[in-house]
Amino acid sequence: MKTRSIWLWVLLLVTAISGCKYDDADLWNKVNSLDDRVTSLEGTVESLNQQTTSLQTLINGVQNRLYISSVTSNENGYTIEFSDGTVAAITNGTNGADGADAPVISIKKDTDGKYYWIQTIDGTEEWLVDDAGNKLPVSGEDAITPQLKVNANGFWLVSYDNGATFTEILDEAGNPVKAVGEDGEDGIDGSDGTPGASGDSFFSSVTVENGYLVLVLAATGEEISIPFDNNAAIGIPDSQAGTTPTIQGEPNLTIPQPAFYVDENNEDILNMSLTGIQIPETGEWMELFGTGDNRQNIWVEVDGKPKAIKIINSETVQSRTRGAMSRIAPLSRAKADVVFLVDNSGSMSEEANTVAQEIIDWSTTLSQTMDVQFGCVGIDHNYVNGAIDITTVEALHDYLNNRSGHTYGIYRTTGYVDANLETKAAAYNNAGGECGGIMLHFADENFTFRSGANRIYVHFTDEPNQPNNHVEWSVESVNTASPDYNWGATRGTIHTVFSDLYNYRPDTYNWTPLRYEDPRLFATYTGGTTIDTDASFSGVSLEDLPVTGAITNSYIIQLNITTDMLTGKHTVTIVILSTDGNYRAEITFQDVEFVASAS
Repeated sequence: MKTRSIWLWVLLLVTAISGCKYDDADLWNKVNSLDDRVTSLEGTVESLNQQTTSLQTLINGVQNRLYISSVTSNENGYTIEFSDGTVAAITNGTNGADGADAPVISIKKDTDGKYYWIQTIDGTEEWLVDDAGNKLPVSGEDAITPQLKVNANGFWLVSYDNGATFTEILDEAGNPVKAVGEDGEDGIDGSDGTPGASGDSFFSSVTVENGYLVLVLAATGEEISIPFDNNAAIGIPDSQAGTTPTIQGEPNLTIPQPAFYVDENNEDILNMSLTGIQIPETGEWMELFGTGDNRQNIWVEVDGKPKAIKIINSETVQSRTRGAMSRIAPLSRAKADVVFLVDNSGSMSEEANTVAQEIIDWSTTLSQTMDVQFGCVGIDHNYVNGAIDITTVEALHDYLNNRSGHTYGIYRTTGYVDANLETKAAAYNNAGGECGGIMLHFADENFTFRSGANRIYVHFTDEPNQPNNHVEWSVESVNTASPDYNWGATRGTIHTVFSDLYNYRPDTYNWTPLRYEDPRLFATYTGGTTIDTDASFSGVSLEDLPVTGAITNSYIIQLNITTDMLTGKHTVTIVILSTDGNYRAEITFQDVEFVASAS
């Protein structure tokens, strides 16, 4: 009886199934609908990824202080070209496909002034972070470029390694974020097919205002302002720098070593201070002309890239200084720290008083037209025996006139104002005799030079340079072509005043490397000047010497700063070529560091 009942139930079940066909169309419609909606998002996602890259290019431009050379509109948006040649494309944006409230990725400036990636989900904004919890930067060496995509189930995925791997984007509760909804509910907030507010554009508006391109971020409402070329800090964009000419023939000018510092009136301007350049045949001091002038005769490249340059010649500075400075915009003056290297051995007794008085008179005149401070080092045969660190003109005069009653002759440059310098000088005591090199390196290694000041040394001696086989104090220590070079690109220019041609004629004396070297080579190797006189020093005034012309005819060459210039070491090339081609020079300085402050 039981067996017959079981078969009856089986028969009834089979009959029921065979008499009613199951309809799975709704299930397949849902699956197909999800596939269709994921497929329809592909164009939006591709656009978002392109926009992410362009957004990063824009922020790199902002962070690197670049200028916009051009903005070209097209049917999809705008193409922006920066002064360094990089290009970013931004779209006008369309409504989010299937209600995708895109983008879920955007950027935001943090309190450190840098931009980082954020995600905004259901109106909640969060920083994107790495496994260690560090925010992901948009620009710089550690920059990350997120890439988006939607998986087969309709959830947002993001990659932080250029698409090698993808992970789900999670909301505050740790749940995957939907790009498309179920059962016709589209959009990450579950609204039924409501178009995304931002679409595939990161920006809610793009306008031009007062020489700036102003972009408003859709996610945060933050404005990003980027200046056009005509707002370049020096008034000339780097895009107008042109091509640096190639000089033909042997160089016949000397380019001195420069100093670099950020302008005190505008932190977007880098000043390159350069002492005067003299024309050999005439003795005249060149006037320099920069970018945009049809008389341009100087060009500058940083790391192989031509830079726009603006020139402030000394005559401009001096004429402005004599005028009513309070009624006009501030103008940078050439900035120099001048160090006198004085041989105060017995053989200099004849000229010692004259040298000291000339230093006093000359420094007084010089300080009236330049931003200048002074230092002094003395040597008696084989050891440093006096010094005063970088100081005011008044303190220098006090050192030479009133210190410890030493007011006469060779004693005026002996002794120390600072006991710390006296202690350090003890290590500079074993030259072979009068040695300009030991004084030079003592000052370089121990004086407190001002940031960005052009370092200028004036070396007074009547003897050969005698380093006693110390290569670090040899004239070769400032010769870039020597294996013993240890001076550096911006550590200073040396000018030599040599007062004994009777015993040391350059064409007949037997100069000996590392023992008895020609002291004028310090000037030759660093772009300085020399003057030869006799022991009486009669008729010689520092104001008439080439070093005075070099300093008082200094130039300030201004460049637009980009952020990368303020970190690391750089290669700077300077080319000078007169319009008639008669005067020319080229020099490259390696391992140059641009100081970030003019203090």
